[in-house]
Amino acid sequence: MADVWHRVLMQVALVWRPMLIQAALTFVAALGAFQVAALRNGLEGLAWPVGLRHKRFGYSLAGLLLVIALLGGVLLALLNVPLPPLLSVTVLLAGSGLALSLLVVGAALRLLWRKKQQQPLPPWGRPIQLGPLRATFYQPAGRRGPFPALCLLPDPTASGDNLSLLVRALVEGGIAVLALDLQSLNITDRLTLQGLVSVGVSHLAQRPETDAERVGLVGIGLGGDLVLRGAAMDPGMAATLAIEPVLSSDRPGLGLETLRDLSWFEAQRRAHRWRHSALVKGLDAPTAIRRIISRPVAIVVGCASGPDTAGSLEILRVDGGCPLTPAAHTEALKRAAEWLMEHLT
Repeated sequence: MADVWHRVLMQVALVWRPMLIQAALTFVAALGAFQVAALRNGLEGLAWPVGLRHKRFGYSLAGLLLVIALLGGVLLALLNVPLPPLLSVTVLLAGSGLALSLLVVGAALRLLWRKKQQQPLPPWGRPIQLGPLRATFYQPAGRRGPFPALCLLPDPTASGDNLSLLVRALVEGGIAVLALDLQSLNITDRLTLQGLVSVGVSHLAQRPETDAERVGLVGIGLGGDLVLRGAAMDPGMAATLAIEPVLSSDRPGLGLETLRDLSWFEAQRRAHRWRHSALVKGLDAPTAIRRIISRPVAIVVGCASGPDTAGSLEILRVDGGCPLTPAAHTEALKRAAEWLMEHLT
């Protein structure tokens, strides 16, 4: 065994320069190839240093990297300094692995910076304090009330989701929205959250700008499980919609689609919270679904996710999307807004 390692070390000493050059070329080539794959498949979580908003520049940069790697490979071949097979495989794996690691970390930092530049909700709402809970009330402009109203629940495990697309679509459709800020709470157990949902609904029913007979619930992600539980407990809900509810902590594994809007680290964090959340088990949304009878209730899910059947609920399936990022799925939000306007206005 010692003789084998001695021979390997002697080979490394003889070819260390070509080995480093080949490793660098492999790294550059893998960086370009991964960038092309990320841009072509819409994977924001692998796109670095530029994202999908700058595809042309990204493709140009990737092409430049591939050309550099190709020219370097030709030059290395002309030098006629072949590497032993064992070292070649090692260099290939090391260069590719380093490139993938850089893309994952770089994309995570880029998405983190972009999130800090975003405004989570439109600035024209009216801040409201509901006991320990902060909320924001949005009212249709230029119209006479009373308006139908919705209590909007974000995913309590997904801080920083941008809900402005859904809020804007609903308000422009003539629906007032009370967006609850669940991140403002120190305690997020099931009973506390259910109680605050009831507080939000009661607040909407008592406002002079809203129609108490047309108050509904809409939730995103784990917030969808909350509204399903709320609808089961309150028979007075005019309409209830859950966008990509979790339903169960035993969901199948998530693939590359999680990287369409999230970094690898954020996707793993959200999936871990879902799978180990006592809130998911406590809400038991599938049981709540069976208690909701003869009221407009629906869930919006991607074609590849969600249940095949859900009792008497209406299942609205949309192409694409990812259960971990429903707030960023434009088609799902559009379908949700259309359904809510149909049943409330």
